[in-house]
Amino acid sequence: MLANVLRPSALLRGAIVVAVAFSAMACAGRAYVPNPPLKHPGPTPVVPSVDPGRPYAEALVAALASDPLVLHAVQTTKAKAAYGMDSVRLDTTMTMDLSDRDHHMRLVSKTPAGKTVKTDLIVVGKSAFSRIGGAAWTKSLRTDYERTRTDIVRAFQLVRNPSLLRYVGLETVDKRKLHHLTAVQDLPFVAVTGMTGTYTRFDVWIEEDGTPVLVKGRFTTVVDYGIEITGNSEMRISKFGGPIKIVAPRN
Repeated sequence: MLANVLRPSALLRGAIVVAVAFSAMACAGRAYVPNPPLKHPGPTPVVPSVDPGRPYAEALVAALASDPLVLHAVQTTKAKAAYGMDSVRLDTTMTMDLSDRDHHMRLVSKTPAGKTVKTDLIVVGKSAFSRIGGAAWTKSLRTDYERTRTDIVRAFQLVRNPSLLRYVGLETVDKRKLHHLTAVQDLPFVAVTGMTGTYTRFDVWIEEDGTPVLVKGRFTTVVDYGIEITGNSEMRISKFGGPIKIVAPRN
């Protein structure tokens, strides 16, 4: 049964992949290989010479490339992990405070058995602090997590090529007027953990200046033991540009 295949360590890694899958770098720099053309293609669609939404897509890419990158993000993901004929549900919530070189990530995941697992990682100053559940904080050197920090910053560069986005229009979201952009093709991504996958649907709502506010999508990825994870994710971004201060925990 799948419950026997999903060892605790594998489940945790799988949950992390699910949690960060949406905060991932769309591989816009990677060459996109389209499907082979049909033998009898239909009429060639008429493409506008000027995309009215291109300025918004460019503004989003520029905002996500901010240096330093400062933001608060809360992402919820509902996914299904399948192995052969068996499957389980994976629900996760990730909260991220990112402030230049420092960050605090909290992951709350619900296991197939219904148990809730909470994991925290704080990287601030020259130190890193981690804990699982209500255990005491474990302190280590910041250098042990430098690559994690770099990957997180790159991961929030959701799209790096504005031509991959199409403008949908101005919409009201939570009583705010936001510009809606959607991906024009499936987007391959590389998650913070290094796992790869594909967004089969990707939508983002931004402010006039390109500041991201809401990201939604559907993704698929394969993790340890050939477990396929598919799901939907929603990420809400606030405090873009700060100020956000990361502080060391108190035991």
